[in-house]
This record gives sequence, structure tokens and C-alpha cells, in this order.
Amino acid sequence: MTDYKIPPAVEKAVVTRIYAQADEAQWPHLQDADRTRLYQEWTEDPEIGGRLLDFVEQRANIRPWLKDCPMKEYERARRGQGKYAKYVKRLAATLEQMVAATLGPDWEVIPGTTQQKPMRARIRKVGAEDEEQHFVAGTVANLKHLVWPAILDRSTGETWPWMICVVDPFRAPVTPEQKEEHRHMAEFLGVRVVYFNEM
Repeated sequence: MTDYKIPPAVEKAVVTRIYAQADEAQWPHLQDADRTRLYQEWTEDPEIGGRLLDFVEQRANIRPWLKDCPMKEYERARRGQGKYAKYVKRLAATLEQMVAATLGPDWEVIPGTTQQKPMRARIRKVGAEDEEQHFVAGTVANLKHLVWPAILDRSTGETWPWMICVVDPFRAPVTPEQKEEHRHMAEFLGVRVVYFNEM
């Protein structure tokens, strides 16, 4: 991706606008055709594509910039992570909130262990240094990315427990069939799958 010199004020205006529209459209649950339509609308919108045009050389570069920069970071930004988080009007649950909701308030994220792609950290019972485990969270669409760090750990002999937290949105719940597949996968890998119900 070309590193365009987009002024901070323009980036802020554009990203704030597309994030608000993505939130309204429930971006995480959109089909590819609906996302394509939104990208087209954003490209043609004078307040989005029109503002970017002076800085991305040509109209054909607007959509790739939107897709590879702010929208690639959208899910992390919704959860308060990354450079675009400040442009999200309505934040989704953070990793800490997901840990508390799925395991209870006596579990905490160990400071300094949070990582991205996928969003994960080491967690422990409050006051219990020897009860650490890995916690990774994301959508069912990204399940293979959630499982991969656990697979890598297992392949090198790592024995810390893994907790895979699948976001289970109210508007597009994880199906019973998917949960059954997850159960089989968890048994095979020796991990635990939990679900975070998100409104």
C-alpha cells in the first residue's frame, strides 16, 4: 500500500464518517456484496472520496486506501485498539471486558501481554500467579486466525491452556451447528471455546 500523505484533519473527517456509517450498517455482519456497495458509495461521496482524491493521486486509489487502512483496522478500532480507535463513536467490548464476561470478575489480563492479529493476551486469576492461560478473541468468521496461535504453541510443546473466545453477536448469532464444529475442534486441539454474547 502506498504511503499517501493524507493530512490528519482529512483522515480524521473521512475515517470518522466511514466508521459511523459502517457501525450503522452493522459492518461485521454484512455480506461481501453489501460491503462492495458501501465502498462504492464512499468513493463517490464528496465528503469521503472527494476529500481523499487530492492525496491519493487518482480515483482508483480511493477504495484500496479505505479497504487497506481504516477498514482493515475497523474491528480492532471498535475494541479500542490501534491508531483509528479514536475515531469510533460507539466502542465494542474490550478484551478485558470479554474476559470478565466469559470467565468472571476474578480473572484479569496480565499487563503487557496484549497482542493483535488476532487480539489476544495472557490472563490469570486475580492473586494466583500459577493459573495463567492464553485468551484469544474474535468473530466466528476469523476462527482459523484465532486457533492458529494455539496450534503453533502445541506444535512447539507449549502447555499453557488456551481459551478461544468467539464473539456471538445478538444480530447474527453463532449457529448450533457451528458450535458443534467448535466443540470437536476444541477437543482435538485440547483448547476451550467460550462465547461472548455481544449486543
